[in-house]
Amino acid sequence: MNTQYRLEDIGKIGLGLLNTIVDPKNFLKEKLERARNFMKRYGLGAILCLTEPNVAYVTNIPPLGTLSAGVGGYRYAILPEKGEPVYFDECDTAYHLAKQFPYIKVDKSIPLGGVFFSSPPQAQQHMLGLFVEQIRDTLKELKLEKEVLGIDTNIPYLLEALKKGLKGEVSLDGAKALTEARMVKTPTEQRIFRILASVVDGCFEVAYKKIKVGVSEQEVWSEIVKYQVLHGLEPGGYIISGQHTWPKDVSRSCTDRLFKVGDTVVIDIFNSRLLGYCSCCYRSFSVGPAPKDVREAYKKAITLLREAEKALKPGATTKDIVEKWPDEVELWSKRPPYIRNEREKFSTFFNNMGHGLGIATLYDPPFFWRPIAIKWPVKLEAGMVIALETQEGTPDNRCGVRIEDMIIITDAGYEIISRWPADEITVVPI
Repeated sequence: MNTQYRLEDIGKIGLGLLNTIVDPKNFLKEKLERARNFMKRYGLGAILCLTEPNVAYVTNIPPLGTLSAGVGGYRYAILPEKGEPVYFDECDTAYHLAKQFPYIKVDKSIPLGGVFFSSPPQAQQHMLGLFVEQIRDTLKELKLEKEVLGIDTNIPYLLEALKKGLKGEVSLDGAKALTEARMVKTPTEQRIFRILASVVDGCFEVAYKKIKVGVSEQEVWSEIVKYQVLHGLEPGGYIISGQHTWPKDVSRSCTDRLFKVGDTVVIDIFNSRLLGYCSCCYRSFSVGPAPKDVREAYKKAITLLREAEKALKPGATTKDIVEKWPDEVELWSKRPPYIRNEREKFSTFFNNMGHGLGIATLYDPPFFWRPIAIKWPVKLEAGMVIALETQEGTPDNRCGVRIEDMIIITDAGYEIISRWPADEITVVPI
């Protein structure tokens, strides 16, 4: 598929971005076909989508960004077994989206998030009643009032109210149906991820040019964020350097630390979103020639990654991939982060691992992680979009490296869509 596009087009606002990259109606058609196949599997007449990944998936409307995510709970959607989805939003946004998305129905919402919980109990009960009434009336209009309604999250008070207020059965299988639908990406979703990966590569190019002795993490990160915004991404990720790279310190996006000769710099362009779809890609840099122990650590990390990637193909399982990596206790029992027993292994979910990439969620299934995948493997399918990531530190724990690729599982095996060179640490010349 042709993935060429003009960078100046990606920066357009409003519908320009969606229309530049994809055919919106065909895009939604692809996703709804998958969603409805899984609805039938679980016997659902409709699904009430309350979570951002599923709302975005069944409507084409990108998920909430940082602008309103702190409020939450006022966007939801109903996916019927046939016909157009119904999307609900606060009145001002609904007014505009009704014009921008003529191929779905847009209505005004009842708040069930931040506004709901900051209101007195009597007001909460009143809003909850209005919400159930709205869902009941919408299902009646769709002639689905007696069908099974799936919901995609378990909120006990809401589940109880829906069961009391609706004529049909209410099922939690809506979450299963849509999670399974989202696990394999449509051709258009794969195209979006390829474009996203190319912009991520551009972020590393910015870093390569901006990292210099005496420059701060903040200065470099601000240029990366600027690049992301100008190329249509909602920005995300972080930069760490020196002693913060092992064990990796991801407690903030950047600091005012200045780069020194011989520093290791690790950059993760993760949760940067294009049309809501999330990136996740690490690269490591050396300020000037990398010391021998850093090069050796990097060789170990890239070997772990490449050996795991060789096992990727349809029909393989997550177990086949994680078996290429040593046990966590073997790796880290005698050095930071000091993983010494089975329970502590379950704190290593950010270390050697992999995960599906999704819309509005960084972790779609499948998940590649030894504490889970060894005992409970998941089979890989063509069309999955995943990220695999590995790491290693120097023997003296002075610093560490981390590498991650964005990958599409194909009929023939796999395609690495993150193209910034990774076989050796990127050396930034002094």
